[in-house]
Amino acid sequence: MTLPATDGFWDKVLALLTYDASSPLIFSSGLFLFLFAGFLLVYSAFRRAPMARIVYVIAFSLYFYYKSSGIYFLLLVFAAASDFLIARGIFRTRSKSLKRWLMVLSVAVNLGMLGYFKYTNFFIDISNQLFGQGFLQFRNIFLPVVSLAAFFFVKRLMHLHMGRLAIPAAIYCFFLSLMLSKSTQYMALCPGLASGWIGFGGIAFFISDFTIIFLYFYKFRKPENRGKIHYLNLATYYYGILAFDISILYFAAF
Repeated sequence: MTLPATDGFWDKVLALLTYDASSPLIFSSGLFLFLFAGFLLVYSAFRRAPMARIVYVIAFSLYFYYKSSGIYFLLLVFAAASDFLIARGIFRTRSKSLKRWLMVLSVAVNLGMLGYFKYTNFFIDISNQLFGQGFLQFRNIFLPVVSLAAFFFVKRLMHLHMGRLAIPAAIYCFFLSLMLSKSTQYMALCPGLASGWIGFGGIAFFISDFTIIFLYFYKFRKPENRGKIHYLNLATYYYGILAFDISILYFAAF
């Protein structure tokens, strides 16, 4: 007497539990209808256990997003966790201003993720058509987008009154971050003395130019703090110039 082979069965189970990029799970597929029918049967069995229902729904939701999007289901986990923690902070704090800024943070996180993953490729395609293929790439655009979101968040958090200069400053911040992304990427991909000076020079210029917004648009309560920011601005500016000059001399010599 021989036992039936189970290799095919376990292969099907493994395929059911893993993500397939060539065939992601979608609402209109027969597999989704089959899984959803099973979900309803188990869900009805937990009608007297509310906590078990909640855990079960969360687990099935994560499974569905994993089957449909792969590793990107972690974005759902991040968004849910950040909203939960922020909402908890809003509930516990008594400061109205802190409640307002926590709300701004929640909106910035969610809209920032939506804008980045929905419109980044569109923006890259338009830029490459205008300025040539390869002008922007996905790995180069990540830091500028994050820096742009951080710029507006810092502007609101620190009460930086820029008026009509806010949009030009944001555009400059984007291209400044693009320069930082290019220089640090070159330092990482082409290790060497010259690329190291270029990378550190880009970092120094970014810090120098970013501190300018505090020198011109922030009201310091203590004058000595303004002086410290001014020294930081000048020190990083001249260090950036020195770093780029050394890299140029290195390339000229070798």
